[in-house]
Amino acid sequence: MNVLGIIAEYNPFHKGHSYHLKESVKKTNAGFTVCVMSGNFMQRGEPAMVNKWTRARMAVENGVDLVLELPFTYACNNAEYFAKGGIDILNRLGCITHLSFGSESGDLELLSHTASLLANESRELKESIKEFTDRGFSFPKARYEAVRKCAGEEAASVLNSANNILAVEYLKQLHRTGSRIEPITVIRYGTGYHDIDPFQNIASASAIRRKINEANHFECIRDFMPKETLQILKEIDKGVNVIFNDFFQMLVYQVLTSSAEYLGTVLSATEGLENKVKKAVSDAKNMETLIKAVKSKRYTETRIQRLLSHILIGLDKDSFQLILKERINYCRVLAFNKKGAELLKQIKLTGCNSIPVLTNINRELTAGAKEWNLLKYDILASDIYNLVADGEIYKNSDYVVQPFKDFE
Repeated sequence: MNVLGIIAEYNPFHKGHSYHLKESVKKTNAGFTVCVMSGNFMQRGEPAMVNKWTRARMAVENGVDLVLELPFTYACNNAEYFAKGGIDILNRLGCITHLSFGSESGDLELLSHTASLLANESRELKESIKEFTDRGFSFPKARYEAVRKCAGEEAASVLNSANNILAVEYLKQLHRTGSRIEPITVIRYGTGYHDIDPFQNIASASAIRRKINEANHFECIRDFMPKETLQILKEIDKGVNVIFNDFFQMLVYQVLTSSAEYLGTVLSATEGLENKVKKAVSDAKNMETLIKAVKSKRYTETRIQRLLSHILIGLDKDSFQLILKERINYCRVLAFNKKGAELLKQIKLTGCNSIPVLTNINRELTAGAKEWNLLKYDILASDIYNLVADGEIYKNSDYVVQPFKDFE
């Protein structure tokens, strides 16, 4: 039986996601679908529009069988570590036969070629990347220029758009881990990741969030959302469309009460960025002005957003290196349907997983388990998110909410 794996954010689940899911199932003849989904903070460093439990429910009600959480440490990170965490979960779940991802290119051979170049960096490529970063280029731009210089325009071309970049990183991780999972790609239909204008009935998640923020109601996105997603948004109402600026005062407090030395230990703080943040909070009026004051040609807005989120959650470099060194991970269940329950049962019976499958953290991990080194950041990220989104921690706490079950 083929088991399809997908790594996604579903922020929120829209018609483009539905198209990708259906095409992926068709291409792989999958009997089960498993999504590894970001929690309450996204890869670009921003908070999710709506909490992880709700987004997992959206995914299941739209056809995904089992939703697992991509831990904060990997989810709120650069493309390489985002992919590393997701692929690691799918590999170690032990039952995934295929991985599907969207791409602007749609050319799996070209994506794989570029991924292979990056997975096996030649000395020439490494030196070229360093050359461009030393000239003040951001890492993504430096890598693009280095690949273009060493391998040609075609190989570099797939490093110019968001979904292609993630596709290359997924393929790179499959290559590095010697994975048996077979990759496929579905060409992105309609709009790009950052596009603010819709195409027919497809709008990007960014455009959808922008429309809700501007209109302050859900009717403006009706044409771009599956009815299941729209109904869920209408049901919950409160705590929808959480934005980064909602965390501004909390972040300023964190920066003001932390020394520059401590801030320098935070994961994304390099080359004195912590000092720039420390200085910038004094004049910043909101999150946007703070980010603009810290960003530069070398450090992109996305990189600064991740730094600020890492400061909020307190993710430090030493803890991150321990997680990587010890290969700490788990399959934390957020939602499932009948087929998902059947798959979980099969996993338990066969013992194919090499990392824990968690459905209730109150009883499934012992106090000294190494997984707590990773899980503590998920819990804290949820607590901080819930305090801002709901005005309280308890209601959507990781200790309280159980996985969503759709058995209808």
